[in-house]
Amino acid sequence: MLNRLYVDNFRCLVNFELKLDRVNLLLGANGTGKTTVFDVLHRLQQFLSGNAKVPDVFPGVDLTRWQSNPTQRFELELQANEANYDYALLIEHDEDRRKAKVKSEILTMDDKTLFDFQDGNAELYHDDFTPGPKYPFDWTQSGLGVLQPRDDNKKLTRFRKELQKIIVSGIHPTMDSESRNEDSVLSPNMENFVSWYRFLSQEHQGSMLAIFQELKSVIPGFNSFSLKEAGEAKVLKVLLGRPGGNGKPLAYNFRELSDGQRVLIALYTLLFGLKEEGVSLFLDEPDNFVALREIQPWLTALTDSCGEGIEQSVIISHHPEIIDHLALSSGRWFDRDSNGPTRVTDKPKAQVDGLKPSESMARGWES
Repeated sequence: MLNRLYVDNFRCLVNFELKLDRVNLLLGANGTGKTTVFDVLHRLQQFLSGNAKVPDVFPGVDLTRWQSNPTQRFELELQANEANYDYALLIEHDEDRRKAKVKSEILTMDDKTLFDFQDGNAELYHDDFTPGPKYPFDWTQSGLGVLQPRDDNKKLTRFRKELQKIIVSGIHPTMDSESRNEDSVLSPNMENFVSWYRFLSQEHQGSMLAIFQELKSVIPGFNSFSLKEAGEAKVLKVLLGRPGGNGKPLAYNFRELSDGQRVLIALYTLLFGLKEEGVSLFLDEPDNFVALREIQPWLTALTDSCGEGIEQSVIISHHPEIIDHLALSSGRWFDRDSNGPTRVTDKPKAQVDGLKPSESMARGWES
């Protein structure tokens, strides 16, 4: 579970700190930095997943425009059962903002060092926190991200695995029907949903029945999915009952369904396909393209699952139903004045008695 994110000098995030609980709703007007927070988290996952280069993941164009400061700082506090991890990354850009390097990269667990990179030299610590080897390392990539799992760095490896359990995505119905491979990671807008579903159906076969049962209750006539060969690709078919319920179900390509149906399928597959995997769901406006009566059951299932299979949920939403359900108990209120830095609080600046949070926001009275 992600407990804290700190960002300095990335677009509108300047000396910005966000603290999170088990269930969270990010609120605020467009342009206040909510999606930027998700973008930072996704980029940190990319950076720590392998051989990504600093200028590709954190280009100079994303430095805060009104500052001349050449350094960016990112911090994560992540809890995995009883272990508390702290990760800090300091990036330095050159004057023309075309080149960048890692100035420092540090990982600690329960305040004890596991990895320390400073000024071109890295030091790895063993699982008992005793010092390990020191070596020069490439300034342009994550020294932590390229380390191979070994018997004496299981704690470090666990941090990377836990970070990858955070799913950061917006859901857009541009998802296609065809897939040429299996993807273990969802893309930021779920364009690869079918490829991810192929992976899920192989690696988590036990969850398929739960997905089908839930979808039967929310999509009239839903029966099941099937993957059909189409040359080198596979096509996701959705089986729907015939009018009157007689005969074999009819097979439709995933793209033949309405936008709302595809989004509902993605939402319920995401929730119930990974319900026992301890993932954290960071979803940008999951209510887009679905009706009010359709989002409420899913939202209830999501909040009920947090801490019981789903580790954490963080949602960005402008939907009145979600705002009224979560704002007062789980809201994180984003604010930004005159194109300046983003600030966040755990309660609105003002609250009108007798008004629902969504009504206050619609009238602009919460600020």
